[in-house]
Amino acid sequence: MKPAPDVGEDCNRLFVYGTLLRGGRLHHHLELLGARFESEAKVAAELFDLGSYPGALPAAGEGKWVCGEIFLLLQTSSALKVLDRVEEFFPDAPERSEFIRVLAEVFLPNGARVKAWIYWVAAWASDGRPRIASGDYAAWLARSEKI
Repeated sequence: MKPAPDVGEDCNRLFVYGTLLRGGRLHHHLELLGARFESEAKVAAELFDLGSYPGALPAAGEGKWVCGEIFLLLQTSSALKVLDRVEEFFPDAPERSEFIRVLAEVFLPNGARVKAWIYWVAAWASDGRPRIASGDYAAWLARSEKI
């Protein structure tokens, strides 16, 4: 997994799967940035419980999905700089980052595929952490009463 270049890519979509989801405790960051909800979506990945938030890694095998939402970023470059701080991604020092921002292929409900920025958890941060088998953080959170 190669970290993204600073913010030069021409992509204004962001895929979120945890605390940045609508109703999530960090969603206010997206609201302050003026990000606009586009669609529910999913990505081929595995989801892990990191305590007070989840982390996703690209799926090693087939049939593993993480549910989330796509938002359109209005001022992509400045928005990603803010979100990098929120997600503790340091573009100049990815080895010290808990999350790594990359472009990923995301699947819409109608089957269409789009590219979107995603914050994958660093592999070291998910080691030994329990997997959220459903891949749906909001549903898992509601069931486990961690609200």
